Amino acid sequence: MQRKYNFIKLEKVNLTNFSLYTKQGKTYQVNEVINKGVYCLAGANGLGKTTFLNAINYGLTGIILDPHRGILSPSEIESENKVFADQYFTGRIQKADLKDASIEITFSVNKKFFRIVRGFINRDELKAFEIFSINKDKIAVSLLDTKAKSPKQLNELYKEHLVSEVGFTDFDYFVFYQLYILTFDETRRMIFWDDRASYNALSIAFNSDPAEAVQVSELARRIDKYESNGRNARWQATQIKNKIDELTQKISKKKPKNIEVLEKEYNKLFDDLKEYENSLKNNKIEFDAMLRKQSYINSEIMQLRSEHTKLFSRYSKPRSKLLESANVILSLKKQECCICGAHGNYVVEAIEKTIHKDACPLCKTAIDITDSKEQGELLKVIEKNDIAISEKNEELQRLFQEIDFKRILVEKFEIEVETLTKKITEFDEDYPDLRFNKTGDEQADNLISQFQNQFDHYDTESKNAYKQRDKLKPQYEKLLKNVEIAYKEGEKVFVPIFKRLAKSFIGYELEINPKRDSKTIKLILELKDSARTQASQLSESQRFFLDIALRMSLLIYLSKPQSPGTMFIDTPEGSLDIAYESRVGTMFAEFATRYNQNMFMTANINASQLLISLAEKCGKNNMTFRRMLEWTDLSIVQKEGEKLFQKVYNDIEKALNKGK
Repeated sequence: MQRKYNFIKLEKVNLTNFSLYTKQGKTYQVNEVINKGVYCLAGANGLGKTTFLNAINYGLTGIILDPHRGILSPSEIESENKVFADQYFTGRIQKADLKDASIEITFSVNKKFFRIVRGFINRDELKAFEIFSINKDKIAVSLLDTKAKSPKQLNELYKEHLVSEVGFTDFDYFVFYQLYILTFDETRRMIFWDDRASYNALSIAFNSDPAEAVQVSELARRIDKYESNGRNARWQATQIKNKIDELTQKISKKKPKNIEVLEKEYNKLFDDLKEYENSLKNNKIEFDAMLRKQSYINSEIMQLRSEHTKLFSRYSKPRSKLLESANVILSLKKQECCICGAHGNYVVEAIEKTIHKDACPLCKTAIDITDSKEQGELLKVIEKNDIAISEKNEELQRLFQEIDFKRILVEKFEIEVETLTKKITEFDEDYPDLRFNKTGDEQADNLISQFQNQFDHYDTESKNAYKQRDKLKPQYEKLLKNVEIAYKEGEKVFVPIFKRLAKSFIGYELEINPKRDSKTIKLILELKDSARTQASQLSESQRFFLDIALRMSLLIYLSKPQSPGTMFIDTPEGSLDIAYESRVGTMFAEFATRYNQNMFMTANINASQLLISLAEKCGKNNMTFRRMLEWTDLSIVQKEGEKLFQKVYNDIEKALNKGK
């Protein structure tokens, strides 16, 4: 088993002067002890559950993710989210309290304890930082001298020591895993269906050399940048060339196109190409899944036929004298009755029909069947086997039709991609190859000359960017191949973990397979033998909680013995089908009890069946249940449902008391 990281486990969380949580006019001082297993913070909407989870991640990383940004590579997370992080707590904390407000987090990692205090301004600073251990007398023993260190130095020390204890090569990678993989928050970012998230998660998880994981991410970022720069420069060149067209009126004897029209045409070509490339990739994946299913069904049919032969041999044993008779064998071979001389196919059919009866077909003497009951049971099994073979053959025929249809789609998309690629190439090459005559107007000719110089500059810049991109691709593809190989080595442990967790939620056997192309490597989910390449191919609750199951599986697979990690889940109960509520509770409980991992979760009390199921399976030894009613006042609307809230809380407490 891989087990290469010491993930963190929360121990205590304290919030000071966090004025969002106000009870009867006074700021509530949050002091939470986080026990092993599941910590669940439950309450009505609007009380600040998500804010508390975000505050913890802010304390650990100094970052709050901007919900309007997609998943970024590790090196981009801090720079692209710092403005949002700086503003996030404005309004949540009163201006008068902001200076003194802070979050204090104590967590364990690699048998050591870290304590950090981070303010809600100056996010790149720490007010306090210490590392300590607990001796046999339960006394804290300091392991690091942080005296005379500035707040910024404390923050840098924290990042350095945390990375060392966890096992990541860089703090950026801790941030990536903490915020994108180990946290499922209100933004609902998916790993299964996001290429960038997938290849970063896999390159970190399945890589024998941590330095290569860094290279994969950095190369992908640089390739994307060069491609973007190349496209932007190409468009600048095209716009300038269009200005030249307007001045000369002599391009291919055609009236010059309007810039806006040309821009739309150019962008549409790229958009269409991207769409068809994506469709081609997804349909190829689904086509491959169908071919695997075809192979699997053929294997099942062969197995059923083999079983049929064995069963029939047992059934026919008492009749072996008839079956092995030279006259019978000769009659069947020649299709001619050895008694009356009749000839034809019907002779064979008649012999085969009567030969298996309980008496000799000629003299009607009973055949000695020592156990007629067993023979009858065998015949029933044979009949069931025949039905199964027939059903599998029908399923195979239907699959053949689906495969033929999918093959046509793949071929269609391949043609579209090839056609669009050719059009873009022609579009790019059309203008540079033209030479423009002078207009005879000195001022216009000078302007054309300036435009031509600008065009040459952007044209060269575009070509150079694409060349730089292409230089990086061989190394990038080699690193992706290494990730794929490492995944194959680890999937014997990782995949069964995922399948168990996923089945406890969805009730079906699932498969996940790696898929690598020139741009990325990702995991493809297969449900009921069908590849689900797009999130829309599953219900909202299915895709959310299967993605959570994937994250849990990665944490279990990667965490070292005696160093369980913590999942942070803002439960998406609003999307949860009623039928799935208790099953989610089962999956969460499996994660905490069977695999000894930890979970910090927030939940709306409306998802009571989920919480009751979880409480029953975890019990008080593995679950802490906290009510947000103790932290803050209810709104007028919430007060109207307070009795209902109380009943739900009581039901959950009862489930905890009678749980494991």
